[in-house]
Amino acid sequence: MRFALRRLHNPAQAEDAVQDALIAAIECVDTYAAVASTGTWLTGILKHKIVDCVRRSARDRYAEVDPDTLVASFGNPEEAFSRNGFVDQLAGCLDDLPARAARVFFLREVLGLNTAEVCAELSISTANCSVLLHRARTRLRERLAGGRFCFSG
Repeated sequence: MRFALRRLHNPAQAEDAVQDALIAAIECVDTYAAVASTGTWLTGILKHKIVDCVRRSARDRYAEVDPDTLVASFGNPEEAFSRNGFVDQLAGCLDDLPARAARVFFLREVLGLNTAEVCAELSISTANCSVLLHRARTRLRERLAGGRFCFSG
């Protein structure tokens, strides 16, 4: 129990892990080869049950987020975009890119077309689409990271 508690820091989870390990040991006692001591064998089983517990609690943490609450906490994105002039700022950034890279970025990231649709629309290969999209993202990232925003005001 101490071993599990030191790793999980939660008495209820530690107790569950120990119980699961004991049940697993009872179920497979016939396969125990007695190569290691019984304590070592049980500790090995417990380690696996602790990992299972950690994974389960991580999954549960993400499941607790209510998407409606999360969206509501951000307010109305369309209002925020128009209030901050986001669309105008994005257009200014895209104007600074080479025309083809800007078109690929706009179709893929703004309109949400998949790669095949972008390639068909612009009559380019998948490899070319990927290169143009990478260049556009890199250039935009450099401008934003360097504090050189694509807009004035």
